[in-house]
Amino acid sequence: MLTCPVCAQPLTRREKQLSCDHHHSFDQAKQGYFNLLLNQAKKSKQPGDNSEMVNARSRFLNAGHYQSISDAINQMAIDLLWQQQDTQVLDLGCGEGYYTQRLHHALSDHQIDHDIYGLDISKEAIKAACRRSKDLNWLVANGKKAPFSEHGMHLTLNVFNRIMPDALKQLCHPEGRVIVASAGAHHLQQLKEAIYETPKFVEFDAIAAMGQHFKHEQRQSLDFVIKLPPASTQDLLYMTPHAWRSSPQTQQTLLSQPQLALRVQINLDCFSPIAETTAS
Repeated sequence: MLTCPVCAQPLTRREKQLSCDHHHSFDQAKQGYFNLLLNQAKKSKQPGDNSEMVNARSRFLNAGHYQSISDAINQMAIDLLWQQQDTQVLDLGCGEGYYTQRLHHALSDHQIDHDIYGLDISKEAIKAACRRSKDLNWLVANGKKAPFSEHGMHLTLNVFNRIMPDALKQLCHPEGRVIVASAGAHHLQQLKEAIYETPKFVEFDAIAAMGQHFKHEQRQSLDFVIKLPPASTQDLLYMTPHAWRSSPQTQQTLLSQPQLALRVQINLDCFSPIAETTAS
């Protein structure tokens, strides 16, 4: 399933090392992950989320504010994978592993046989994911050229990440599915109203973004209110770009509120790959 990022040959695991027939090898980090991100694939020295963003996201998610989103993703996955065997699952852009770990537990509870991988370009995020679980396959890698054999994933998650339809098509099994979680038009409405003079409420069109390679199968929309104490409000600010788009005065005003009522609006879309046609 895993392929070498240097030569694209299959990788074989022997204890704490991955290697290919061309003698490229990758040692497992002490935290438990494998780093398959080549230096030439980096646009910066430390790509992806930094430790401050990762830790804020971990605290926010651990507090359960987005658990209903995770539960909905898990139920959709269970419905798709029910009674399948040897299922390959990838959380592409898994961050610190909250959704990955909870999906693994949900599939295991329903006795759905699976191997699950969490991949992110941020080494800090994957280190945090390892702290969640040592039993999952955590990878530092470039999602645009994910180190997997073609068309092997029965289920791929793309949760609040930039959509890369070409990469997802390359990964997706012919009978596989992709679940995309994206923000609705009024997601975090009150936060945007507090930060921006003219906030924009525009829904991301995941269906259009995936349309070239994928057929839209179903959508589940979630729309609910969470009530955040100041500590969680601060974590939400620092796990998103809103922290550096807002002034210290605005942040202080938000944090002075004993509770912030915040609208959460999410779309969960399921896609299947469009079969490739060959010219006659």
